[in-house]
Amino acid sequence: MAAIHIDEIKAIAQRAHNDAALRESLFADMQGKEREAAVQAAWALTHLPKTDNQHIDAHREALVNIAINTPDVSLRRITLTLLERLDWQASCADETPEYYVALLDFCFEHLSLPDETYGVRSLCMKLAYKISLPFPELLDELRQSLLLIEPSDLGAGVRCTRNKILKSL
Repeated sequence: MAAIHIDEIKAIAQRAHNDAALRESLFADMQGKEREAAVQAAWALTHLPKTDNQHIDAHREALVNIAINTPDVSLRRITLTLLERLDWQASCADETPEYYVALLDFCFEHLSLPDETYGVRSLCMKLAYKISLPFPELLDELRQSLLLIEPSDLGAGVRCTRNKILKSL
């Protein structure tokens, strides 16, 4: 598959906004073996309007599995971007699903990994915060984890994310 550009991605997203079959095809492509197709499908899904978050939410568990299991850094970052768009508090009001715990563990591990990309680290911080909000003990653990990260080891964007979350805690 040839590389496509942002204008094509936006056009695909616009079509997918009005076409459930195309949206489902994009989600299926994300889970396929073809790396470039998976990344481009995920990229297109990030350009869906926020009003389409319910379609992303319908694939929450599959997206978590992709994010925590893919060896591809680009697909991981884009999938985490999709997950970060979602409301995590309303979804865990009754019982916390296992994949929430798996994602939270992944986020706690990757937010402090020095060899992880800045984008993934920042998204892991945001997701860990969103998932932890209903649980004071997890918020305290997040605060401690963020304080253990040396700010000088972070890029400006990750440092800003870290500081904003610490300020809100």
